[in-house]
Amino acid sequence: MDALNTIALTPATCGKLTYLEIEVDGVPLAQHFAGRAGAHPTQLSPLGWSSASADVNARITEQLLAREPSALESGRVPVLVCEECGDVGCGAFTVLVLREGDTVRWTDWAYENGREPAGPIQWPTRPGDFLFELGSYEQAIRDASARKSGE
Repeated sequence: MDALNTIALTPATCGKLTYLEIEVDGVPLAQHFAGRAGAHPTQLSPLGWSSASADVNARITEQLLAREPSALESGRVPVLVCEECGDVGCGAFTVLVLREGDTVRWTDWAYENGREPAGPIQWPTRPGDFLFELGSYEQAIRDASARKSGE
């Protein structure tokens, strides 16, 4: 069996926006991508945005739990979106979220905008698959969702 990754969602801010940062193995998701001179994407997690409606946050949560299909034709779920508006149309890092027995796999990364076919990620360093234990993954996502709705 592949080594398991850990996931956590931690409160974060970007200007006046508050959101929930996705961390994998203790590292913010954007830092799993690196470009020239060590640059990382500026996109943010789509979870828990203070400016988003409860419906939007619930839909994203359900997609990450693989309980609701993605709105994207590719079937991938946005995990890093525009830091100013959260709109996939500005371009988003997306991933397939697959339930595989007692695990959840993030695989087949792409960059897409919902208008054109998904494209490869143009960062020299990017993650491969992430594999999470189902129970702890679901708990992290649910706890984050409850924390956001309880604010």
